[in-house]
Amino acid sequence: MECSTKRIVVVCTDRGLGDTILTTPAIQALREALPNIHLDVWINPKWRYVIDGFPGVSSILDVRFRPKGLTLLRLLRVLRRSRSDAILILNHSLRFARIAFWARVPMRAGRVDSIRPGGSLAKLLTHPVPLQPYMHRVEHNLSVAEAVLNCKLPHYPLFFMPAQPAVLPPQLQDLPKGCYAVIHLGTGGNQPCWIPTRFAEVCNYLAQKYHLLPVLSGTLDDRGMAEKCLSLLHVPFINLVGQVSIVELAEVLRRARMLISVDTGVVHLAAAVGTPCVTMYFRKDNPPSRWFAWQVPNEVVTPLHYCVQCTQCCRKSLSYPLTCISSLRVEQVLEAVDQLIKRI
Repeated sequence: MECSTKRIVVVCTDRGLGDTILTTPAIQALREALPNIHLDVWINPKWRYVIDGFPGVSSILDVRFRPKGLTLLRLLRVLRRSRSDAILILNHSLRFARIAFWARVPMRAGRVDSIRPGGSLAKLLTHPVPLQPYMHRVEHNLSVAEAVLNCKLPHYPLFFMPAQPAVLPPQLQDLPKGCYAVIHLGTGGNQPCWIPTRFAEVCNYLAQKYHLLPVLSGTLDDRGMAEKCLSLLHVPFINLVGQVSIVELAEVLRRARMLISVDTGVVHLAAAVGTPCVTMYFRKDNPPSRWFAWQVPNEVVTPLHYCVQCTQCCRKSLSYPLTCISSLRVEQVLEAVDQLIKRI
């Protein structure tokens, strides 16, 4: 990149918490590589707090996942007035590529489909970066920045920097660090939920073999799963399902020995605060190589059998277990716990 470059816009308006956290190494790498740059970040307002406290960001603009109409015109005016030298589109969006093209931003970089690398999105970009199917999402984001800078960037860890960190829930404040494990029952939607009775077996195992207090987390929608799970516990536990915010959960995870969860944004939240993870992956089309817990000790668990047509069939309303769900056995998770304990 030429030394005259003064302003870069990073677009990370993803719908998910995990996707947003996975953009943070690229933001950190840009700041380290160009310490005097004015760095603008466009982010989904739902996840603004992920980077609100990061000192390397010059300005933050709230932009929804798929802006339309007048909002797009407003963003076009913002780009023209700011005279940005480069824009990095990290969420594979044709809309943002169009307004960057219309605003005549000199350098326009973004991920494109590796199957159709010359598609309409690529034609709007000066630096199209083909999506590699088995590359980690963090590496994909870094590759977009590397295309503009024309150099390799360090693989920084994830970060989670709200402007106002939360405090631990009262139930945990007197507990020593590392005496409990977080069992997250929910999922953001890209993966199906696991079976509550099997989560209960894992909780009992953690308490009986490793003397780890099970701490259950999840959203309000996961309360039914929590009730089924808790009814089978024979050990002390703490139930935080539907009771803590994401910022509060980050502090809970920061002091946990480990997280056990289906692949979801909370896994990347745990990685951002340095907590080891055991993660279950059910979808064959979303391989662990793309989504594993970045730069923390982690164990991956996959089903013994996948569904015949593996696709986004994971809906919480399903009343029957899918092949992938039912074939992921408790013993696999317990073995992963044993392996992780040996490493940490």
